[in-house]
Amino acid sequence: MRGEIWVYMDTESSKRRPGVIIADGGTIADIDVTLAKVTSQGIRNMFDVPIEHWKEAGLHKPSVVRCSKLKTVSSVELLFKVGALHHEDLRRVMDAVIKYITAGWSEK
Repeated sequence: MRGEIWVYMDTESSKRRPGVIIADGGTIADIDVTLAKVTSQGIRNMFDVPIEHWKEAGLHKPSVVRCSKLKTVSSVELLFKVGALHHEDLRRVMDAVIKYITAGWSEK
């Protein structure tokens, strides 16, 4: 599932939104997935990753993965699959997620 793009219901905005699965299982329950939000808006910060192969991923327009906008949802909240990231895009997304999670952390 990692790298797949799904539409889910964002309970905060009550809108359907696309998200890239960055983790499945191993969270609170095995049915949970962690998503990074996908948007057609421009890059806002260093953790936003443009999807180079957006057509191959099943998207209708150029898009960006907001790696600083992570959300864990139950897999039953996933409405439908749009497609999947090209392996190069997925690598860049995962690198950005790791940088986001570890930003400002130092071992003392």
